[in-house]
This record gives sequence, structure tokens and C-alpha cells, in this order.
Amino acid sequence: MLNNLKRALDWFIDGLIQAVSDIEDQLRRRTPVKLIDAGEGAYAIESADGKRERARVKVDRSTTPPKLQPAEIAARIEDRDVDLVLPRDELLVRTLDPLPAESRQYLDGIVRHQLERLVPWRADNILHTYNVVPAGDGDNRLIVTVAATARNLHAPLYAAIAARKPRRVRVVYRDVDKIGDVAIPLDLDGTGGARTQRLRYGVMSGLGALLLIALGGFTWFFYANGQASAALESTQAEIADLRKKLADRGSPGSGGDREAQTILARKRAMPPAVLALDKLSQALPDDTWLTELQVNNEGQVRITGISQNVADLVPQIEGAAIFSDAIFFSPTTRLQGGEGDRFHLQMKLRQTQAAAQPQAPAGARQ
Repeated sequence: MLNNLKRALDWFIDGLIQAVSDIEDQLRRRTPVKLIDAGEGAYAIESADGKRERARVKVDRSTTPPKLQPAEIAARIEDRDVDLVLPRDELLVRTLDPLPAESRQYLDGIVRHQLERLVPWRADNILHTYNVVPAGDGDNRLIVTVAATARNLHAPLYAAIAARKPRRVRVVYRDVDKIGDVAIPLDLDGTGGARTQRLRYGVMSGLGALLLIALGGFTWFFYANGQASAALESTQAEIADLRKKLADRGSPGSGGDREAQTILARKRAMPPAVLALDKLSQALPDDTWLTELQVNNEGQVRITGISQNVADLVPQIEGAAIFSDAIFFSPTTRLQGGEGDRFHLQMKLRQTQAAAQPQAPAGARQ
């Protein structure tokens, strides 16, 4: 079971590394440096516009590992994508028997299985790629063309390139019969392996950070849940204690209950703020509008606004059934341009009919 779990984890991490690699390739498109086989063991550098520079590099095989010389020219391939363009006569091209379309997802395994039959080299000495095209109209089969070469043909060159630690290396063959240009990824120590290791380190670090964040989140959640549960239990205990104390105070006719009833009666006797606002809007003339309205717990209302006829405000407001004692609590000021006068007016809310009737003491005889 542990082996199955390890394989599943490795598969997940490898897939994640491949996805990160693909995303990185999409975000960081780079023009590769081309090394062209110029003959006699020399290689020219070709720019993106197809022009070759006069400078040449050669493989110095007197060192271990071999090195590209001159060093100042070879330094240009460090941390770069490199296309190594080699003669196409070094490439062996073979076409497989037509395959059913359903086998497309298994082509990697099929090609690897057929390689030793198609080429004269050992499996660990083969660099290969393949091209897939439909068989033709009315034929749903696939035509697979395999292109392969031997790794040891240019082993010193590959080692010298790897010593410069390029980002990615491909072996390119131009104008190959049947399939055109062929590019075979070359995985060298210090290039593809180093990049994979870097990506693996980054992915593992990211997964570790996410795991720590998740553990921290779960820890905080359980801690907060425990705190909330403790606070809830404490609150429930306080509520139970208060209920017990209230039960010990005696009958509803006690002094505390009478005080509570008096407060509720006062609250019911005072007109609600919504009603006061409605009556006020009915009492004010159309040429008056408010900029501020305050209502306190004692039933006092203060309004501030602008009116074209301030003198008529007091009688109009007191004409409403629920207002009384309307007075100006601040001087009236005239606005420029004949826009009216700014006023500051206060009044009292009359208690409702229920408030005018005295409340009978609890327990009194009728």
C-alpha cells in the first residue's frame, strides 16, 4: 500500500512539474541560439534573422569534460535555449505501419517499443522523435514517421554544451525527407536535468508552503472553535444564573417589575419616530425642506432646514396633533440669492392617549 501511495505521489508531482514547465515555456518565449555545423569540427552561431556570425566555436577535447573554445563566444549559450543544427544525413527516418486512430494516446509507448527494430543502435543510445499525420480521406488510421539518430555521434559536443549550462538544448535537422524540419529534445546533465531539479525544488517548496498554510489554518480553526465553544458555555452559564436570580426575586408585582412596566409604558406612550416624521412632512409647506432631523429619548425633536416663509412654520407645526412648544433655538439666517432662510426649530412630541392615563399599580384592586 505504501508503494502504491508513493507511486501516486510521484506521478502527481511529475505531472505538476510538467504543467509548471509548460506554463513557464508559454510565459517565457525565447529565441534560441543556433549552433550550425560548419564542417571541420567548427560550429557557427546563427542569429534569429538567419545570418551567421564569423566567429566559430570548436570542441576542445583535451579537457575533461570537453569545452567549447573560445570561451567568450561559448559563454553566449549560458542559460539560453540552444538549437544544435546538424547534417540531415546523420538522421535515420522510418515509417511505421498505419495505426488505428484510437492508438494516438499510446504512441509514445508504441514508438519506444518499435525503436530497436527500426534502428541499429541500443535503446540507451537513441535520440528520437516522431511525426503523426492522418492516413488520408476516408481512412481514420494514423501514419507515424520516426526520426532517430545515435547519441554517441556527437557525445563530446553534447558534453561541452552541457558544461555551459544552457536552459534547453535541441538537436535540429533541416529539410528532412517526408517530415521537413526535425527537432529532437536533448536531455543533458546540467540542462534538462538541472531545470527539472529546479522545477522540482520549486514545486516541492510550494507544496510544503501550502501544507504549512493548511496546517496553520486547521490549527487556527480548531483553536477558534474551542474558544467560541468556551465563550458559548460561559454565556449559557451566565444566562442560567440570571434566570435563577430573577426567579428568586419573587412575583411580577415586585418593585423591579413595576419599574420595568413604567419604562415600557413610557415607550408605548411616545409616538414612534416614523409617525413623527410623517406628521412633520405633512405640516411643513412645500417650499420648505430639511437638512437635519434629531429625535431624542425624551421626545424632543430638532429640525434644521431652509424655507421661503419661516414665520409660518411655528403655527403650522403646532397645528399638528402630536407637536407642541415649537420654538426657534438658534437665529434665522438669510441665504444669498433669495434662496430662502435657514432655520433651527425645536418642538416636543405630545404623549399618546395611553400616556395620559395613570398606570394602576400591579396587584391593585379594580
